[in-house]
Amino acid sequence: MDINAFVEKNDETKKYNCLYYLHPDLWLKNAEVTSKLHDHGNWSGYIKYLNDDNEVSDEIKNLPGDCGGIYLFFIQGASLPFCERYLAYVGRAQYTETESLRSRVKSYLPESKKITGRTRIVRLFKYWKEHLYIRYYQSQDNEFIKQCESALIHAILPPFNTDLTEYKIKEPIKAF
Repeated sequence: MDINAFVEKNDETKKYNCLYYLHPDLWLKNAEVTSKLHDHGNWSGYIKYLNDDNEVSDEIKNLPGDCGGIYLFFIQGASLPFCERYLAYVGRAQYTETESLRSRVKSYLPESKKITGRTRIVRLFKYWKEHLYIRYYQSQDNEFIKQCESALIHAILPPFNTDLTEYKIKEPIKAF
């Protein structure tokens, strides 16, 4: 049976659809910045976002509170969990008196429950909350954090990010 025929006839399956763009030119265009994040040893391991009671896990509660950084949300499948991971969202936490990796990452669960919350974050948690994991990269350099988040979003186009950071709309050109 053709997979598309199954999906088209199954409304339940359609609501779990995520669109991914795998664009090598975008990867290369942003490689100067994203290559700064290539050292696997500087990233955390995969951390489950929620515990069995659907509350923020202890590992998330114990994220560093004395730095900022980049964080990535992944949806981890159950069929082959060692390789079935889908990058869903790229975010950043500035390092300020009121914001850190811990505070920023913890803020997603309450936001996902708001009626007026960001639509894609609400959807991410509604359908995949039991399967959400994060990884993070620590930094106290806020300019580096902003630059890396922007480059990653532009290179990967994660399905749950809504805005391209630092994206400028060109002035319209008259057709006639």
